Amino acid sequence: MIDLDVFSDLICPWCYIGGRRLQRAVDIVTERTGQEFRIRHHAFELNPAMPTVGVDRRTYRSEKFGSWERSQRLDAGTVPVGRDEGIVFDYEAITRTPNTRAGHRLIALAEQSAQPSAAMADRLLVAYFSGGQDIGDVDVLARIGKEMGLGDDVATQLTDPALETAVAKDEQLAESIGLRGVPLLIIGDKALNGAVGTDTLVEILQRHATQVPDGAVCENGVCSL
Repeated sequence: MIDLDVFSDLICPWCYIGGRRLQRAVDIVTERTGQEFRIRHHAFELNPAMPTVGVDRRTYRSEKFGSWERSQRLDAGTVPVGRDEGIVFDYEAITRTPNTRAGHRLIALAEQSAQPSAAMADRLLVAYFSGGQDIGDVDVLARIGKEMGLGDDVATQLTDPALETAVAKDEQLAESIGLRGVPLLIIGDKALNGAVGTDTLVEILQRHATQVPDGAVCENGVCSL
């Protein structure tokens, strides 16, 4: 089992894209080599000072990027890229920018319950970017958690201090390595920032899966020095 550690936030469209690319690369390399990978989600908040109830998205994005028009241009740039990954970005459906800390706690709860944290992260990204749901709302999170098999008492489980501790530890780790932007993928002693392309990820993962020495070149599934 090879661990893949991913730092991401739930209001980051490129984290959504990067997560889909990574999962596709993992599926390809596992099929080729039989090597299994475990994608571990680590919490990162792009705006840790966000009010707990979130803010109106248009207001927030206009202030952040200087104008609503610029925000819309940035959104539009992700739509065709997402489409290639099977993602539908429905920005018109999103009315609020949420505080994502409770969402990160839900992901930690999935991990604590021996469920894939990456699957829960993807489900929350789908809910937000493709469904326009307020993933800062505990009721929304409780429903999603139940749908993902975490039981009927997810809202209560989310108050567990251990989940907040897990999120805090992730964010302290991010601070210690100087992380300022996501997504970030860590595999072994290498760190890859940004939504890296699937082909590049396949090459890197295959090198790790087959323990090919550094300096090898991999093309079309074949690696050579």
